[in-house]
Amino acid sequence: MKAIVFDLDGTLIDSQEDVLSAFGAAFRALDLPLPPRRELLRVIGLRLEDCFLSFVDGDPARAAQGAGAFRAHYARHHLDRTRPFAGVDDALATLAHSQALGLCTMKKAEFMHRLLAAFGWRERFAAVLGSEEGFPAKPDPAMLLEVLRRLGARPEQSLFVGDTWMDGQMARDAGVPFAFAAYGYGEASRLDGIPVARVLERPEDIAALGGARP
Repeated sequence: MKAIVFDLDGTLIDSQEDVLSAFGAAFRALDLPLPPRRELLRVIGLRLEDCFLSFVDGDPARAAQGAGAFRAHYARHHLDRTRPFAGVDDALATLAHSQALGLCTMKKAEFMHRLLAAFGWRERFAAVLGSEEGFPAKPDPAMLLEVLRRLGARPEQSLFVGDTWMDGQMARDAGVPFAFAAYGYGEASRLDGIPVARVLERPEDIAALGGARP
């Protein structure tokens, strides 16, 4: 295996408290009741405006309002409680010695880079790509294929690690074997029709990916 590409939220970092706090601010701005926690976690990974569409009866103007309020709050609080999952920092350090590592996330690129700097991960990844960088949103495979191009790796030489059906579908459509982070925010029941090469039950399992064969 030549390259391993990771999703960020729910895969490498536990950001749910800061994300849910931003959702709270957004729904207050929309004057709507806050949906159940599980429903909000289920939409993490979608383009932000798309996250809100189902909660505002498909009204794009209201969805944009919610997304704007979310971003304004998150810009001030994205590092309040967000931390790497236990064992991930050591796992990335180990993998970086033998694999080309990449990052492919729907988090806004500005926040992605801030988080990488805060956790000392800038040098761990040879290629990173966040949202709003000219590529269609997950599950379109274009982002993942671009990261692999930058890493100089073919899909069949690689592995993508993520925690949602969107990650799995993107990997499938890119022709990249998929490792499901079962400890994250997604649900295994939503992976129907998506081939899973490996299941990671704990964040610490990432360290063993260096010996995986897609």
